Amino acid sequence: MTGSVRVALMGLGQRGLQHLRSLWTLQEQGAVRLVALADAFEANLDSEKIGSYVEGFRPEGILHTTSFESLLELEADALYVCIPPNVHSGEVVRAAEAGLHLFIEKPMSLYLDEALEMEAAIGAAGVLSTAGFQQRFDGRHEAVHQLLREGRRPLMACYTYHGALEGHNVKHHKTELHGGPGNRVWTANRAWSGMTVVEGGIHLLDTWRYWFGDVEWVQANYQHRPEDDVHDGADNPYTYTALFGFAGGAVGTMTLSRLRKVFADHMDHQVLWTEGRAEICREGVTVYQYEGPYPPSQPPTREAVTRLVGEGQGGDGTFAISQVFAQAVAEGRPELIRSPFGDAMNSLAAVIGANVSDESGGERVDIDQLLRAERYAAFRRKPTS
Repeated sequence: MTGSVRVALMGLGQRGLQHLRSLWTLQEQGAVRLVALADAFEANLDSEKIGSYVEGFRPEGILHTTSFESLLELEADALYVCIPPNVHSGEVVRAAEAGLHLFIEKPMSLYLDEALEMEAAIGAAGVLSTAGFQQRFDGRHEAVHQLLREGRRPLMACYTYHGALEGHNVKHHKTELHGGPGNRVWTANRAWSGMTVVEGGIHLLDTWRYWFGDVEWVQANYQHRPEDDVHDGADNPYTYTALFGFAGGAVGTMTLSRLRKVFADHMDHQVLWTEGRAEICREGVTVYQYEGPYPPSQPPTREAVTRLVGEGQGGDGTFAISQVFAQAVAEGRPELIRSPFGDAMNSLAAVIGANVSDESGGERVDIDQLLRAERYAAFRRKPTS
């Protein structure tokens, strides 16, 4: 392909605007050319509103539309799909059939049958695709990825995150017009978000897959929020505990909570291998591993087994994933993409499998079976309204 990659973006909510900010920078660098912005709600297409999120935004030469059909009639190379996961209505399939390369925000759907249809359409069309897993471009996560590629055999990842229920930001989709929460915070509502392991935990799970490989099974248990403690549609469970088993033998334990009136979050993230561990925090990655003659003549100090291998996030992951996607499309190089749709299906199935396990009394759910077996057909199916 010669020239800039022509990009259309559908869904100007919180995440879509973040992607637009990156795409605007890439346009200024000459890597992409924005040809269309689409949203179901005309107010979200207001140039002044967009400009308050995207510094320097200029609407000239960019189609603003509420019609998905108009996007298929454009001369475009790629489409960003940034809509809530429960409101897909065949857009990904039709865009693939139209030959558009696809960037699809996570979770790609709340329903595995629908996601499998997307995967099949993308494969049949031969278009490039990526799911929105920008955490694979986080410098801390890349540092761990490199550590484990140096002959270390991973055993376990442990992650705890306690976040305030009120920490879900107000969204731009008018959920109140579609039977959703009146305050528009659809990420706190189970029917819209698929609950927290699916909506938020999928980022972590996909990062673990970047390190460990595919998930084979999952087992989970949630503490559900009773109806008398539901405010503004925020009915996601109080706590989530999920155990994921990876093909190489490693396991990952994920413990999450969304509690009201806390207003302070807490995160702890550890990765263990046979002879060491790493701690991932906001400041960077610290490795604890003895490197001297073994056994040592005397126990080494903590300082002697501690070293810093990464500081901070090491850049803007949201920008990096778009930069790589644009390059892959421009140069026809699918190998640059770290999370193609087909690969991302394991991440989606694993977190949906956690919900299935909880609903099934904590039984262990085999991921291949979840995707194919008749016994799980009802869990894969998108409900009809």
